[in-house]
Amino acid sequence: GGAIVDLCFTPQASHLLVAGSDRTVLSYRLPLAGRVAPRGERGGGPAPRALGMTGHQSDLLGICPSYTDSHSTGGGGGPVMLTSADDRTARLWALSGTHAGSELLCFDRIRTNTKPTHKEDNPVIEQVQDAQFMCLDGAIALALGSRLAIYKYDLHTQNVDDDIKRLQRLGSYRCCGLMSLPREPTAGSSIVAIATNNTLMSGTAIVVSSSKRIYAWDIAAERVLATAPDASLHSRPVTCLRLAHPLAEFQSAQSLDLFYTAAMDGTAKLWDLRCMQECRCFEGAHTHGAQRLRCRLSGCLRYLCMPSEDGLVCAYDVGTGRVLGSRHCHRDVVCSVDLHPRFQGMASGGFDGKVSFYRVPAVEGARPSGGACSGGGFKERPGSVKEVEMHLPL
Repeated sequence: GGAIVDLCFTPQASHLLVAGSDRTVLSYRLPLAGRVAPRGERGGGPAPRALGMTGHQSDLLGICPSYTDSHSTGGGGGPVMLTSADDRTARLWALSGTHAGSELLCFDRIRTNTKPTHKEDNPVIEQVQDAQFMCLDGAIALALGSRLAIYKYDLHTQNVDDDIKRLQRLGSYRCCGLMSLPREPTAGSSIVAIATNNTLMSGTAIVVSSSKRIYAWDIAAERVLATAPDASLHSRPVTCLRLAHPLAEFQSAQSLDLFYTAAMDGTAKLWDLRCMQECRCFEGAHTHGAQRLRCRLSGCLRYLCMPSEDGLVCAYDVGTGRVLGSRHCHRDVVCSVDLHPRFQGMASGGFDGKVSFYRVPAVEGARPSGGACSGGGFKERPGSVKEVEMHLPL
């Protein structure tokens, strides 16, 4: 009954995740069991049943599903989900298996999840702005104020015969490195969004700061690769930062280097990671000035689907930047849209507490393209946590 603040499909199209203003995330297993009655008719099947996950003590900031299924959570494994909230924590949840709906990990301390003898040995996290999986779910990146923290984590199979032991510890994590924003006047005071390509072993991360600056970081080498030019930056805070995830037939070294942003200046922008230049600006069909809205680029790289604060959901043509169409399906702000990873049907969620489903135009022909994209790997370093300050390239 509350407002929806975010939604997304899992990459393997097994679940639809819906985050609400009541700090609860609902997981719907796909395909949905309930039948939707056609327009003008009454009835329909029973409402789809959802798995509810609650534990955060403040407003949710975002949700991030894993790319692969975890086989360490018992009961055959299944996908896991990462959430971040204003309560200064990030949490890892099981979506299926024996521990479905259970909180597996709570990232509330900087170094490990072990309570230290002295607080200064393992201080609590003071701020969490974003949380993302990376390196095929092998690591987790957290935006902690002005620092980006990288964590390695393990999920433990528990003794199902002993409930006390089973609930004592479902997982553990360890901080492998901390990287802070470059020391420059325009860097900003905190990191507001991060984007990583979790579909391959890549150590590259896109970072947006509170001053709207956009950086490309090489986490493995601990250095700044590039910075977006000031003339192309958004004029107001950025609320959405995502890398393109093209379908298999559209993947190439070029298509995997695209990312996009949306900001409260009423524009969404498509960027080329190789040169950090703006490729296209989308505006005119949507309203975005106050809320945290999240858009989505289609897997065929032809459409950018954008929510709007006036209840509209619109689609832009990536090639021309023109508006293809819009639909008014919500009575309040539409906060997030996502596309089904396999069928490319779209779902939107809004402050009216409803989820709407759409069909996007079908792709007439696929253009298979060669090329491969290889990224740097991420390796855990033994010893104490190393913290570095990112320096701008010369």
